[in-house]
Amino acid sequence: MPEVTLLVDRRGERPANAVGAGDFWYEPEVWSLPDLSPAARVLYAGLCSFLQRGEINRHDLRNILKACTDEEISETLQELAGHELLVQVAGGFEVRPIKTASG
Repeated sequence: MPEVTLLVDRRGERPANAVGAGDFWYEPEVWSLPDLSPAARVLYAGLCSFLQRGEINRHDLRNILKACTDEEISETLQELAGHELLVQVAGGFEVRPIKTASG
């Protein structure tokens, strides 16, 4: 896991039902996606909180998933990618909207 992971916001405009304040928001549908682990749900919401910064560091990733090892965090990132919520790009990930994953 790199020290800094770049993040690109590809979610589009903030939907009316978004949860959060100001530039930090996520779609509440993340909590009801089938076949997505609780850790992946928490990580997705956490990544959304760092999108305005355009990056997240390893320390912050560890704080989002406190009980997980670096390997488990990497596996959770890959789980999100497998559900099309993240797309790997050079040096990081594009964060995609929930509607991509749900249908």
